[in-house]
Amino acid sequence: MSDLTAIEKRKLETVLGMASGYILTFSNRTLSEFVLDSTGPDIYDSKYDYGSGSKANRLRAFWNVEPRYQCCAAELR
Repeated sequence: MSDLTAIEKRKLETVLGMASGYILTFSNRTLSEFVLDSTGPDIYDSKYDYGSGSKANRLRAFWNVEPRYQCCAAELR
């Protein structure tokens, strides 16, 4: 489980434009490739299927499930 603070999550949501359910200009395929290449797991695994299953909700689930070092790996690349 990630220990990202609520403030950190809010900042990331703002930077990534997640209010709409999207993440920047990622398609399903490019988001999947980015997360896989950056952190290892498949963002479309059922354990990240949260809420509506939108890209933003999947990333929120990823933040809640995975450890901080894995969540932040994508941000560092």
